[in-house]
Amino acid sequence: MATWISAFKKYFILVGLFANFGFIVVCGLLMYKINTLDLSLPLFSEKIRNNLSIKKPNLLSVVSPLLDGMSYFEEKNYYFRSFDITQWHGVGAKKHAKFDVNNTITVFNEGELLTALKNVIAGQSIVISPGDYVIDQFSIHLAKAGTQNNPIRVIANQLGTVKIYIRGEGFVVNRPYWQFQNLHLIGNCKKHSRCEHAFHVVGQGKHTTIENNILQDFNAMIKVNGVGNNYPDYGSVVQNTIFNTSPRKTKNPVTPIDLMHANNWRVANNFIFDIQKSAGDEVSYAAFFKGGSQNGIFEQNLVICAANLADQYTSIGLSLGGGGSLKAHRRDKNPAEHVNGIIRNNIVMHCSNDVGLYLNRASNSQVHHNILYNTLGIDVRFEESSATIDENIISGRIKKREKGKFTQRNNLIVKQNFFTGKDNMSDYFIAPDIGDFSWRDTFLVNDYKELTPSLFYDFCGNRAQNGYVGAFSGKQFCLDQLNLKSVDNKESP
Repeated sequence: MATWISAFKKYFILVGLFANFGFIVVCGLLMYKINTLDLSLPLFSEKIRNNLSIKKPNLLSVVSPLLDGMSYFEEKNYYFRSFDITQWHGVGAKKHAKFDVNNTITVFNEGELLTALKNVIAGQSIVISPGDYVIDQFSIHLAKAGTQNNPIRVIANQLGTVKIYIRGEGFVVNRPYWQFQNLHLIGNCKKHSRCEHAFHVVGQGKHTTIENNILQDFNAMIKVNGVGNNYPDYGSVVQNTIFNTSPRKTKNPVTPIDLMHANNWRVANNFIFDIQKSAGDEVSYAAFFKGGSQNGIFEQNLVICAANLADQYTSIGLSLGGGGSLKAHRRDKNPAEHVNGIIRNNIVMHCSNDVGLYLNRASNSQVHHNILYNTLGIDVRFEESSATIDENIISGRIKKREKGKFTQRNNLIVKQNFFTGKDNMSDYFIAPDIGDFSWRDTFLVNDYKELTPSLFYDFCGNRAQNGYVGAFSGKQFCLDQLNLKSVDNKESP
């Protein structure tokens, strides 16, 4: 009897050893696989959780304890202040921005505004008097064209004095040389799917300017696309503040600046934040150029995917190529989504569930002098993509996917801890969580040799005399641009 008991003990000991060994091997292989995906364990857990919640919610309840275990050691970075746009004095729309106007048509109510939009001619400016304007119609169409020397303007004398509540697709810009300035446009819909755009620039809407506005609570505040063989090229989106006050509960695309087909657009000095999407695929972008477009520029923008809103969904910063499109739907059936795009001197932060910059079939792209904080880094995807990636500061990594190609030089890349998801960017900067990118010690980047002098203005508005790493060229960071305190570090002309 004792012999049988001894044999059973040995059997169970061996089974236990083999079971534990097998468990350790499986866990090791799983961690190795996750590591090859360049994901931290907590982020992998979160992505699996989000995917199952959409596609297989019943399975999620079964594996939830395992996913919780993967996230046990997670250390989150987040923006731990609240935004009040009335108190914001940093990058984006400026309260006291002034624009010269002449040959004016002054309007005082919704009816007068809609009539003026039909009758205004080249060289005239529609000045909207202070007040709230509620537009009930789905689209606001424009009748006449401006010219290069005589554009048509729609303007308020001061930002914050005019609020326009709209729904549907907002201002449909299908005529050239229209400019919109100092307006606060607000999506006025109980159902998010019914507030698509503040501006829909289409077809013949070349040389559209959208400057110094506040755009709030839309799925795609600015939508740009061609119609037939007409494309609204040469547009600019400059110095705007763009955000949502809640996650967008819609299956429709959520991308504040969504450009398809159009060439030669410049998106600069904008503040884009809180771009979460809580329905459908739960994926949003801050801005992208796609659809066979060319020569687009993103520069000097501040993107915070999650500020007032919790970082619960998948948000991507800036992109050349966005979520992609069918080749048949691209301009001239271009094999690339975007060609000759430039992303420079931007700060993209707190897009913790995905990359800060995404190149999707983006040919001959230039990515330089950006700061990416609390993002997964940069993805270069598909064989049509090619990029030079130089002199950026990146929390995360740069990754080739599905035959994407890039060269990189003089980038400061700070990897995230596999078990916690935490990086050590705070070793380099004073308080990156709230956007204080002041160097702790400038000697930390002195090892970067042969930095290329930039011919362009950096994030702080200075023209760099010497090469630099990151989005600002001076020894001091422009704290005022992140609304931290008033610091005038602008160099003299």
